[in-house]
Amino acid sequence: MDYDNTTIPANYDAGRSLSLEMLARWMELVASHSSAVVRTIVGLGCGTGRFAVSLAAHFSAAVVGVDPSAKMLAQARRDPSVYFVQGRGEHLPLRDRAVDLVFTSMAYHHFTQPSVVAAECRRVLQPGGSVFVRTGVRERMASYPYVPFFPEAVPVGERRLPAASEICAVFECAGFRSAIVGEVVQQVAANWPQYATRIATGADSVLASLTQEQFDAGLHRLRDHATKHPSTPVTETIDYFAFR
Repeated sequence: MDYDNTTIPANYDAGRSLSLEMLARWMELVASHSSAVVRTIVGLGCGTGRFAVSLAAHFSAAVVGVDPSAKMLAQARRDPSVYFVQGRGEHLPLRDRAVDLVFTSMAYHHFTQPSVVAAECRRVLQPGGSVFVRTGVRERMASYPYVPFFPEAVPVGERRLPAASEICAVFECAGFRSAIVGEVVQQVAANWPQYATRIATGADSVLASLTQEQFDAGLHRLRDHATKHPSTPVTETIDYFAFR
């Protein structure tokens, strides 16, 4: 998806934000699967930089956020420890052995050549460096909380999202080892009305691929459900992969 030809960047943070507690949990998980010393990090497909500042603070590291979308980068939070640059994973604007950790969140399915991206990750990493991939996967698509209300999204997501085995194979072929595969159940909204408000922002790229009629009908169903379950928390399962 070319985000610069959409309105998603302006609403992305409102539709995809995480609590401070959830961000801290992800940071601890990334650290547990990273090399002992992390001084420099590249946030690959960083979007609005929603993880970049947390990475910089948690690791006391310099972070370079790379994203192809000028609109996404224009929305990025500015912080002295984070440098944002326009670029693609298939040709990272970094020298060889420049970083200790590559972190990418919800961007893998946008890579046009995943094998080239994996090779670029290996090129820019220090020996012993790590890659942490946070992503949706094809096997998980039917379980996402919006699916009962937007059934047309299932085939879209299953075509677009990678299989877990594909991700492992791509990085292993690029010379990485010790794949760690796991999942995190995260709360994405305190209740269904809040979740409906998030979805209404149109910040999800799979839902953005639906017709306006399909999206409006799904949103109506979701809001109807929300009125009947106003206090139930909403969770989703996100998969992650760690490579050395």
